[in-house]
Order: sequence, then structure tokens, then C-alpha cells
Amino acid sequence: MLWVKGHGRSMSPDGAVVSTEFPSDVKRRPKEVIKKLCLLGDPAVGKTSLIKKFIYNVFDDKYITTIGTKVTKKEMLLPGASSDGRDMLMTMLMWDILGQREHSRLHAMFYQGAEGAMVVCDITRMDTVRNMRVWVESFRAVVGQVPIIFLLNKMDLLDTETFDKSEIERLSKEYKAQYLFTSAKKGDNVDLAFQTFANQLAKTIRDD
Repeated sequence: MLWVKGHGRSMSPDGAVVSTEFPSDVKRRPKEVIKKLCLLGDPAVGKTSLIKKFIYNVFDDKYITTIGTKVTKKEMLLPGASSDGRDMLMTMLMWDILGQREHSRLHAMFYQGAEGAMVVCDITRMDTVRNMRVWVESFRAVVGQVPIIFLLNKMDLLDTETFDKSEIERLSKEYKAQYLFTSAKKGDNVDLAFQTFANQLAKTIRDD
């Protein structure tokens, strides 16, 4: 039997009946997509640690400066995320961007082609919270109005109930972006953060 795109039946040159319907397993095959996203934020906020926790489920409290950028790949299956109801298999290319803002020319080069960003701060250092605005502005100046999510990392070091949320709530409202408290050390909300953002990216995809 020959399977070709379309519906109903047709005749082949030799007169044989050819089915033109896809088998159900082909119809329901996950839509495969690739998305580049950047992790942004000041030095030592935990960008690399979040990726390591998500990919390898490990945490190392030794701080090593990211030189340039490091790219890590992760496949995620998103049930029913395609606009036609199919599952989506998303390959996330996570670019861990160095946090020193004096390398802005390098940053702009690394941002090219990115379709979203996770902007990270250290909630024990309010300057890193305020600086998230700078990261968003420099990023969107290159790539446009792509999705972002704010991650307030190191929640294990501070009582989130007493944390002053006024700054992050202003940022969240201004950029229409969700925020989550995370802990790369304990793993709190790490998987949730990447899953949430993957679903957010999936909503930007239009089926062919």
C-alpha cells in the first residue's frame, strides 16, 4: 500500500487503488520544533546552576565564570501543544550567556536568532533584581518582542513571604511576563520554570 498526502482514494498508472489517507500513527506523530533561548542575568545569579539542575539534576556551589556562552540541548515532549492538538517535541537550545554587561557587543551577537529568554536574578542581591530590566531591554533591542520569563533564584536563602515583590511585580506588569521563585540548589520550581517557558514558546508556533 502506498501512502500519499490527501484524502480518499485514487488510481495509480497501473490501475491499482492507492490510499491517500495518512495512517493514524503518522497523523498523530509529534510536531518537532527547535527553539533557541537565552539565559540572561548578572554574574553569579545561578544561570548555569539552573541549567545543570534541569538537565543533569546536579548542583555545584563552586562559582565558575561563564566565558562567552555555553549551549546545552534538551528535548521536551509537550502533550497537545500543537495547534492541531498533536503533541510537540521541542528541542530547546539553551544559551547560557556570560553575565558581565561590559561585553555587550558579544551579547548582541549571541542573542541573534533567539526566540525567548529566561531572565535570572539572585533574590539576596536586589541590584540583580533591578538589573533584569537592563537585560530585557538589551535583548529585545536585538530580537524584538519575543517571550520572556523572570526567575528569582536562590529562594532557599531567603523567605519569599517577606521578600519585597514590588520591583519584580512592576517588571512583570511592564513586560507582560510571568515570574517564578526558583532554587537551583534544592531544585524548587526548576522543572516547572523550563516547562512553563516551553509551553509559552509553543504558543508562538504556527503549524505549516
